[in-house]
Amino acid sequence: MRAVQFNTYGTPDVLEVVTIPEPHAGRGEIVIDVASAGINQIDTKIRSGSIAPTPDLAAPTGAGADAAGTVVEVGDGVKDG
Repeated sequence: MRAVQFNTYGTPDVLEVVTIPEPHAGRGEIVIDVASAGINQIDTKIRSGSIAPTPDLAAPTGAGADAAGTVVEVGDGVKDG
């Protein structure tokens, strides 16, 4: 599958489209077939390093948690709610 990741903090130029293995849902997780995704101001600040969660980037990493799509896998312990 394709994903957008970065290996260093910086401008949007650090973003790369890469191929990664298909994800599988772990305990308490779901996997979504994403139809649409967005990037918000917090994502851009994390990518730039201005509000980085840690000074040392755990690379590669991605940004963005805003997504819409279809749930395709449900891990153990996930409850409908």
